[in-house]
Amino acid sequence: REGIRNLLAAFGAVFIGIIALSFLIAVLSDDEFGIEDKVAIVELEGVITDPAEVSRQLRELGERDDVKAIVLRIDSPGGAVGPSQEIHGEISRMRKKKTVVASMGTIAASGGYYTAVAAEKIVANPGTITGSIGVIVEFINAQELLSKIGLQGYVVKSGKYKDVGSPLRPMEKDEKELLQGVINDVNNQFIRAVAEGWNLKVEDVAKIADGRIFTGAQAKE
Repeated sequence: REGIRNLLAAFGAVFIGIIALSFLIAVLSDDEFGIEDKVAIVELEGVITDPAEVSRQLRELGERDDVKAIVLRIDSPGGAVGPSQEIHGEISRMRKKKTVVASMGTIAASGGYYTAVAAEKIVANPGTITGSIGVIVEFINAQELLSKIGLQGYVVKSGKYKDVGSPLRPMEKDEKELLQGVINDVNNQFIRAVAEGWNLKVEDVAKIADGRIFTGAQAKE
């Protein structure tokens, strides 16, 4: 009888262990063993130059029935316009399926803010640096420097504006006007994205779309 009791006790311990292990697998697993709805985190860090990885994560999470909401964690000073717009577009499409919340870290400015305005809600620290609604492109003229060291550059081009911004010569007035038109158009796209994302008037957003930065507290205000 004592042996039977020990055997039953051992069997009971093993059974309880199996139940506990099964429970942990169900709770901790990210895939088919999940028993609860999930909130996924997608991180957007550093200068925005390549949107491929963030876009891929968003698309994959959009197809998962167990993921009910997505937090986009942003720590970025901005970056290229095209990649920022691509992530913005992916988030806009995602909002038709899931709840998307943008969480700002140390900085979420310019392109970082561009991506955030597509989310349903933005959460930031009071000291987060954000805003910087605007577009910038910079050039240098190294012609005099090169001449001092005995170097002279030559350009062969197929069209009048093909070497706009060349460091080998001063920029002409019509070239500056051409570039300013491009910058203005891209900036207007940025302003419209902010206005549409937060149901604001374009003219109201334009008043603060001068490149200024805000703290999180100021941005909320």
